[in-house]
Order: sequence, then C-alpha cells, then structure tokens
Amino acid sequence: MESLSVQMVREDLEDIPQYPLPAGYAMRLYRPGDRETWMRIHREAESPDGDWGKCFDGEFGGDLAGMAKRCCYLVSPRGRDVGTVTAWYDRRFLGRRWGRIHYVAIVPEHRGKGLSRSIMTVAMERLRRLGHRRAMLVTQTHRIPAIRTYLRFGFVPEMTSDNAARAWKLVAEQFPHPALERL
Repeated sequence: MESLSVQMVREDLEDIPQYPLPAGYAMRLYRPGDRETWMRIHREAESPDGDWGKCFDGEFGGDLAGMAKRCCYLVSPRGRDVGTVTAWYDRRFLGRRWGRIHYVAIVPEHRGKGLSRSIMTVAMERLRRLGHRRAMLVTQTHRIPAIRTYLRFGFVPEMTSDNAARAWKLVAEQFPHPALERL
C-alpha cells in the first residue's frame, strides 16, 4: 500500500475508552536520560536505520521539561521499556491549540497483546489532565492496525490536507468502518 500521511482528530476528550494494562505491565514517565531509551524503542519498533536522535531532538528537544509530564514508557513484566507514547501538543493545528498523540511505538515482541489500546488510554487521560480539550494525531495510510486503534478511540479522519481524500480512500479499501464510509 502507498504510504501517505493522514491526520485524525477527536473534538473532545470525554468518555475516553478504558483499557487497563495487562497484568505485569506498567507505565512510567520520561526521566532525564530517556532520550536513548526512546531512540532504542523506535529503532526496534520502526526502523533500525532511522535517524531517531535527530527526530527526538527536533520534536522534543526544545521542551524536555514537557517530556517529563507528557512522554510515557510502557514497562514489561521483566522491567524493560518496550513502548512509548507522548501526550504532546500542537499549538497551531487548524488555527487552535490541540493535544497530540505523538510517536506511538511498541517493540514487535510485545505487540498483539492489546497494549496499544492500554497506552492510548494512558495518553488520552494524560492529555485531559494537562488541560487539553481535543486531540489530533498524524499517521500513515499503511499503519492499518494503528488507524483501527485510533478509530476505536473516537478519532476521525481530518479532511483538509491536500491528499486527504485520496489517502483516506486507500485506508477505506482496507477495512470497513462507519467513520470511513462517508468519505
């Protein structure tokens, strides 16, 4: 499938779906020095060749104090950090301030256990506690399992970007969902 960027929005943070962590798993917040942990998780989950240090610095390096409140790590029953999600922010999206689900990753050996739903619950609740009223995210058309999770959390396609209609048509061809039927 062609990989195109897509945006999704959720206009409110009410009635967040609740998915507890499976037994033995825990969440923790970013601590000084966790840049290396974040990069390792993304190398394992996404691409070993990605420039994850540059990515981290560009996205988060200007607000490490914010990371301490917003970046969450998924800890396995053996005490290893195996996932991350950031309850970030975007001050200019569609001309307003939005909470942002940003850089979700779970290492492959811990996928398929419902953990993405659990960490989404944590991130959405954190956004709400930090005073956000709405949330957005950006993902790619080939990330079908992630898109399914985001739809389950009440996110819907945002259609104002240049390639939105074409991109969401590609996604809608992969699986049926009421939010994709009226595109």
